[in-house]
Amino acid sequence: MIVRVFAFIWCANLLSLLLFSMVTYFLDLTLPEDFRHKAEMAILTDELTLVYKNNGADAARALWQQIADAHPKYALTAETTCSKNSIFGTPEDGCFQLIYSGSTDDTMAILRPATMPMLLGAVVSAVMAIFLSQWLTRPIRDVSRGLKAIAAGHLDTRILGRLRTSNREMQDLGKDFDVAAERLQALSEGRNRLFHDISHEIRSPLARLRAAVGLIEVNPGRGASLAGRMEGDIARLDHLVNEILTLARLERGETMGEVQRIDLLDLVENIIADANFEGRTRDVSVRYEGANTLELRGNPELLHRACENVIRNALSHSPQGGTVCVTGRLAGDALILEVADSGPGVPEADLKNIFMPFVRVDEESPSQGIGLGLAIAYSALHSHGGTITARNREPHGLLLSIMLPADLETARPEA
Repeated sequence: MIVRVFAFIWCANLLSLLLFSMVTYFLDLTLPEDFRHKAEMAILTDELTLVYKNNGADAARALWQQIADAHPKYALTAETTCSKNSIFGTPEDGCFQLIYSGSTDDTMAILRPATMPMLLGAVVSAVMAIFLSQWLTRPIRDVSRGLKAIAAGHLDTRILGRLRTSNREMQDLGKDFDVAAERLQALSEGRNRLFHDISHEIRSPLARLRAAVGLIEVNPGRGASLAGRMEGDIARLDHLVNEILTLARLERGETMGEVQRIDLLDLVENIIADANFEGRTRDVSVRYEGANTLELRGNPELLHRACENVIRNALSHSPQGGTVCVTGRLAGDALILEVADSGPGVPEADLKNIFMPFVRVDEESPSQGIGLGLAIAYSALHSHGGTITARNREPHGLLLSIMLPADLETARPEA
């Protein structure tokens, strides 16, 4: 590619020089030395012709003998015919021609001065074309190498730090490349975690179900005692499949239920009641503070799923005896719902990743899912034109902030 760019730039410069030389040549911009010889030849010929006409051939020869020393490169010769335009005289008295005995290489005299600027311009333009083509193609080659590395499976490749250019557009391209590469890496790692987590989540209940079936075959009388455990394992598998299908439908933009005017606080209070019931075993409480009504237009099912996932996430990461605080308020045409827990928080580098599918920050903690809860909440809120962000609290804990437009008809999620 660099050769083609260099050839294009250099040929463009060379063509400009060539056109300039052609214009100079065809306009007959005669060089000073050649002009002097032609002018001198014309003056001498006119003077000798005038003397010849007035005083005859002998007077013209005598005049030439007097001035010949001043013009050593010229010679006056006698001609037998008077047919040429440069010959003066008559056949009766004799014909004469003034001849220039110096260099007569007019072509080289013209080409030599014209060739020098072309040659110099060609060399200078070639050097400039090399630097310019290197400057133009170097960042493109960096991007190309990055794409090849991504295609080879090296999803941790980043190019912005080694993109050797000061061009703002190319730097923006490098940023977009890194963002896309980071997204691909996160999705790839998420899918790898999905395979691992699904195999774990499915293997355990399936193993228990298989063991229960074996026990029932050996001792049918134990069927009643094992039915509850089997039902729990089946419900766990059903929940897992339902979570995956829900996320898939949300990411495809499928409509789930009807949009209607609701009070978000009614949904939140029911979720808080269930969360308080579940948190009693660890003495974790969930409380609400803020506005008495949070009316908006939306899909009750999706909003319930989003709020429930966010609050349950805070509940599961709260320590023994901790508190989850849910705050709701109105901000112009938007509703703000914040959920704060007193857990360990999230590393700053992972804050932007927790809403991606299949991401679990604490891999060593006992599995409480496969990392789809916040991803489903993000997609559900996004379908309402809303957003969800996360930041750490001081001294510890995580704050999830949900923003929803009050009127879904005027909100359009970004593509």
